[in-house]
Amino acid sequence: MVETESAAEPESPAPSPRRRWWQRLLRGPAFVVVGLVAALTGIAAPALWNAARDASRPPVLVWASSDGGQLDDHSYALPEVVSRQQAAEIGTPEQFLSDSPVLRRSVKAGVHGTTVTIEGARSRDVVITSMHARILSREPDIDGTLFCIPPQGGLPAEKIGFDLDEFRPAARVLDGGKLGGPYFADQAQQLADGETVVFQVESRAARGHYRWVIDVDLVIDGTPQTYTAKPAGGEFEMSGVSDHYGSVFNWSGRDGWTFPDPARNPAGSCG
Repeated sequence: MVETESAAEPESPAPSPRRRWWQRLLRGPAFVVVGLVAALTGIAAPALWNAARDASRPPVLVWASSDGGQLDDHSYALPEVVSRQQAAEIGTPEQFLSDSPVLRRSVKAGVHGTTVTIEGARSRDVVITSMHARILSREPDIDGTLFCIPPQGGLPAEKIGFDLDEFRPAARVLDGGKLGGPYFADQAQQLADGETVVFQVESRAARGHYRWVIDVDLVIDGTPQTYTAKPAGGEFEMSGVSDHYGSVFNWSGRDGWTFPDPARNPAGSCG
């Protein structure tokens, strides 16, 4: 008997390795969809962030300090008359300016410096069109005692200035210590999203004791609006320089005063 050899059965091909999820994601239509979603998310996310932020913040933030800004004049007027014999109670000019009790009762005299800061806080179209001082009260000059501490160095060449003696004091160009024309007449200022602009403001007075705030006129998305800048105390305060004082303390270095005769110094001029 002849034995026949049975034919070998063909082997089945080995199954191809299963692709990982991220390999499948990078092939075919799924990759296109994922890429499109990522691109749309990159576009939409900033817009959603701006919308959420705009809903919780005002379009503009405006605030002011009453720390003198860059103004280097530290002259003050006190309602009561302080005699030369009471100089020890006042202390040296340095002690006087170090938040002394007498300084807290005094009012800035002749010129007042402040810093006004405006920040675009939303993704809106904001334009600063004007700025003016709104007078809250006007009284006679304070004429008790003048503490005269004039500038010791040069002032910035260009700042914004107000003349409080004007009927409606508008922001004016201040160049070389002189008040010029309206500051915003030909230069309305665009404020970009998140941009901050700082104004050094110098206010002057000669004929009264003033309290005031600063109104900033803006156009926000085409709508005129007014924001008020004021210090933490609620208002600015300053007296003009009187024609007569009961007493004058004149700066003669950080450690001493001179005492000019008020009768011979009727305008309270420092020097």
